[in-house]
Amino acid sequence: MQEKDRKTPRTSNWEQEFLEQDDAHITSAKVRYRCPKCESLLVLKEGANGAFWGCESYPVCDYTANDEEGKPVRAKRYLCPACQAPLRKKTFKDNVFWGCTNYPECKVTVEDDQGVPSSTKKYPCRTCGHYLVRKKSKNGYFWGCITYPKCTNTLNDDKGLPVLKKKH
Repeated sequence: MQEKDRKTPRTSNWEQEFLEQDDAHITSAKVRYRCPKCESLLVLKEGANGAFWGCESYPVCDYTANDEEGKPVRAKRYLCPACQAPLRKKTFKDNVFWGCTNYPECKVTVEDDQGVPSSTKKYPCRTCGHYLVRKKSKNGYFWGCITYPKCTNTLNDDKGLPVLKKKH
């Protein structure tokens, strides 16, 4: 008899009465998400760029996450190749690029490749030993050293590849 009682959950009279009503319906329990920074609850909010998840302890905690199918998903972080600070997507006129958040100390910019920083091959800078990244100017694309303005070495661009200057 005790074996049978363990398998079937007991419901109270009011629960059974509720379940037997014609218009009663049971939905899934509300899922709550915790902030990974401070353990407060995350709240679905509406912003200028659409829905996002934010910590209910804002402004004490500034954690946010993207909303993907009703769930908080932290946006992927891309790091600066020179100083390892996060890169941030920027727009200047009609030019979209990624810039270092450590600006003005670090002036690295990386070309945008369909919403992510382009993962260009590393071409070494012959002047300082760091490497070159593809950049866009008013005259088109070119390759410049990531340590700019310390190193002002540049190369022309030919279909996404640097045009190497011949050594004299």
